[in-house]
Amino acid sequence: MTIAPTLRALILSMATLSSTAIAQEPSAVSAPAQEVRYLPLEQLRSFYKLMPRQSGRQGVRTVSNAGTVLELGPGMRELSIGGYRWQLSHPLKDDGAGDLLISEVDMVKLIDPVLRPSYIAERRLVRTVVIDPGHGGYDTGATGDYVHEADFTMQLAHELQAQLTKRGYTVVLTHEQNRHMSDQQRIACANGADAAIFISLHLNCGRSDIQGIETYTAAPDAPGAQRLPAHKHDAANAALAFAVHSSLVAATGAQDGACRRAQYSLLNSIDCPAIMVLAGYATHKDEGSKLATPEYRTKLAEAITEGVSTFARAINPDAKLEPQPEVVPEPAKPEPVAAPAPQPAKPKPKAKASNKKPAKSNKRRNNRRRR
Repeated sequence: MTIAPTLRALILSMATLSSTAIAQEPSAVSAPAQEVRYLPLEQLRSFYKLMPRQSGRQGVRTVSNAGTVLELGPGMRELSIGGYRWQLSHPLKDDGAGDLLISEVDMVKLIDPVLRPSYIAERRLVRTVVIDPGHGGYDTGATGDYVHEADFTMQLAHELQAQLTKRGYTVVLTHEQNRHMSDQQRIACANGADAAIFISLHLNCGRSDIQGIETYTAAPDAPGAQRLPAHKHDAANAALAFAVHSSLVAATGAQDGACRRAQYSLLNSIDCPAIMVLAGYATHKDEGSKLATPEYRTKLAEAITEGVSTFARAINPDAKLEPQPEVVPEPAKPEPVAAPAPQPAKPKPKAKASNKKPAKSNKRRNNRRRR
């Protein structure tokens, strides 16, 4: 696995601590193929500069900073990033001293790619989007009172193609008409595209009271597991899933069914970042009726397009690895001190009156002498 240097240093520095914590959990080392290394949440909180925050929900541990909120729990596989749900690959553990332990797999291949997508090692320019309308032909997929999956995915695929083309992407559809295609044909189409990402479109089905959007990636590489083509893109898969899923939930207001991992043969064999979007439940009355409308399909297509663009900007090799330095404002120049206003001139004091008689002029004196 390839890890950003600073994160690798953190993991190595915590190896002894995490190994000790695992030793306290016999179930974590019950079988060599299932060994999972865990990292203390407190150390990760410090690494990402996340401060503990009191949660309003019981059984939830919350850490956050100005731009990120992580909620762990209430279930042992529950994680929320920025308010959007993720299902962890491995359950959280209690270290017995009040701290949580989170698996290295989830840390490296889920949390870090979502928080820092520009650090993903295999990042590359995204030029092509391969859209896979799920099912087709005799395989109609999920069926509800208002919508049939094969028809819906084809309609959504064409709407999504139009939206992505406007953004400048080359778009490839695994099939242009509602017909059956094998997984091998879909895989060949995806792996034959250059600088691509892969999005398979589907609907869900279940009890009539279940609704919401779910987004899947291939289950990440794990100790002892078979190495699959998808594992080269574990980090990018997580970043793509989060970007698209969060955009979909925010734009539609649909229930958040979470980002999840699964061992789907289709996703396992795709050699580029790949996700499967389940846009809703065909079997839910309200959601099914919305899925049948062109307006809602347009909203879904626009949201997926926005998510793809967000991912593409982050995964671009030219994207900045480091955040832009803060602009330090120049010290304020002292305002010029105004010259003091001229004071009005003081009036000259009047001469004091004298008791002496004014002297007679010389002319008058001379006249007197002549007489």
